[in-house]
Amino acid sequence: MRFVHLVLLAAAAPALAAPPNPLRGDPAAIEPGRAAYAAHCAACHGDQAVSPMAEAPDLRRLDGFCRRLADAALKSHCLRDVDTYYLRSVLDGKVRAGVVHMPPWRGVLRDDEIWAIRTFVETRPLDPPKRTTSVDAARAAAPPH
Repeated sequence: MRFVHLVLLAAAAPALAAPPNPLRGDPAAIEPGRAAYAAHCAACHGDQAVSPMAEAPDLRRLDGFCRRLADAALKSHCLRDVDTYYLRSVLDGKVRAGVVHMPPWRGVLRDDEIWAIRTFVETRPLDPPKRTTSVDAARAAAPPH
């Protein structure tokens, strides 16, 4: 019986994955993505995809792990997984413990707008890592030698 479930799950897996972002790397998608982002996303996720609120994630970091991968095939697979997560999140929204953390955008945003937004976000630069440890703070406060 378990084998049948695994076979059914394996057969359904390709249908569960979204296609990769068809606009990734297309410079013509950035401006429409910026406009759609400003109209629909910026209120929660910040002007440049840098979230002003803890509840709304920093969208620039969605594929941070993928960016560090050296193997091209693995990186492509990773980005496809993140694209699937992104698409499902946008279409279906996010609800935790009965609280809506992100509304669903299915029927509001067209597919081309959704992918243009993702393309725009992928062009936003990442901030350098912040040094917030007590050791770093002590070093910054210490007088120069």
